Amino acid sequence: MADKALRIAVFGAGGHGKVVIDAVLQNPALSLVCIIDDAPRNTCGMLLGHAVAGGRDILLAERSSIDGVIVAIGNNRVRRETSRWLATQGLPRFSVIHPAAVVSPFATVGIGTLIMPGAIVNAEARIGEDVIINTRAIVEHDCVVSNGVHLAPGSILCGGVEIGDETLIGAGAVIVPGIRVGAHLLVKAGSLISRNVMTPT
Repeated sequence: MADKALRIAVFGAGGHGKVVIDAVLQNPALSLVCIIDDAPRNTCGMLLGHAVAGGRDILLAERSSIDGVIVAIGNNRVRRETSRWLATQGLPRFSVIHPAAVVSPFATVGIGTLIMPGAIVNAEARIGEDVIINTRAIVEHDCVVSNGVHLAPGSILCGGVEIGDETLIGAGAVIVPGIRVGAHLLVKAGSLISRNVMTPT
């Protein structure tokens, strides 16, 4: 008998929520139960044919009918804050890996992380919690991607790169092997990073 699909709530009904919901719907191990959002403009609407149920009060009321929550918020700080709130409420967080992503069995992926279509995570890469590895982003061997990082579409981390907490690597940026990028930084879209960046530029 097949395993029962995990009942998932998606927290976030913005643009990023759409791709997360799509990834959930394409994963037979997951079942979308409800969509939650704190912003009044996003509640009581529809997202990819599914109703947005309301705010976190609804999530708490429905907790007995879900197995866990996926945070679908693009802003790194807000995503991490939401994850911490879920932990205080005893609500488990889940990761979702789109079936069109490639993740090495020798990589590690932290809880709450989202890996989107066409992304590649190679051997012995270490991905932290609440990370977004967006469409066609590449994380090469031995990279360390810390908690709350967002790798925007098409960004490339070559081998042995380290990225600090809650940093945003812009679309199409390339970071050459062995480089360290600090925490809470922005690497501009299309950049070529060939030296360590530990403070804002």
